[in-house]
Amino acid sequence: MVEFVDLDSRTALDQSIEASKCSGRLIICGDKEQRSILEENAELSDLSSEKILTDAAEIDVSKWFIEKRAELEEDWEMELSENEGEWPGEIVNKQDFTLTSDVLSGKLLDNLTGIKLSSDEAWKVIAQLKFGGWNDCPNPEEHCAIWKYWEEKYGAKIIGVSSDIIEAYVTNPPKSKEEAMELAWEQYLYCYDIVEQGVETVSNLGASVLNHKFWYFWWD
Repeated sequence: MVEFVDLDSRTALDQSIEASKCSGRLIICGDKEQRSILEENAELSDLSSEKILTDAAEIDVSKWFIEKRAELEEDWEMELSENEGEWPGEIVNKQDFTLTSDVLSGKLLDNLTGIKLSSDEAWKVIAQLKFGGWNDCPNPEEHCAIWKYWEEKYGAKIIGVSSDIIEAYVTNPPKSKEEAMELAWEQYLYCYDIVEQGVETVSNLGASVLNHKFWYFWWD
């Protein structure tokens, strides 16, 4: 059962992180416009949460990443290794959580909304919201499968979802360059906009997730 609530932008992030430790989740959604879009998208979907979770269980995530890389290389007519770039060293100013603030002014939102829901694992939130399936955004079952894998491996728990953004709090982030680059390639294949319209190279993305507790994804 999804319950939308009004939130205090000054305390919402801490509350969401704390809620991620139990089954009573608090997902931050941005302003009231974002709430309306999420509600409408969920209502229009002909998928059930149960069907999404069933389909997610059939996905081999390692195979998904391999096939996605081959698909992009064929579509773009290039080797994705060209986008790796040089390792910049660990980045000091890394991506913070965004959905509590206005994207242009940076000011905290005074009409912040969120979702209270019950879910034993954070990745199942996507199934309840029926998020994805437009443009190059993965389908809901693909999101669920990938986030299940990331939650088990990195302790990555979704704490923010808007109409086109997913954000997570990570309890076990990569602690070496090698681990960070492995994750960066996965994140790039999952959401290439964060590189193509963001940090510019996969190595920059790797440096940004090294020893960092927040992840950000955005689809155009």
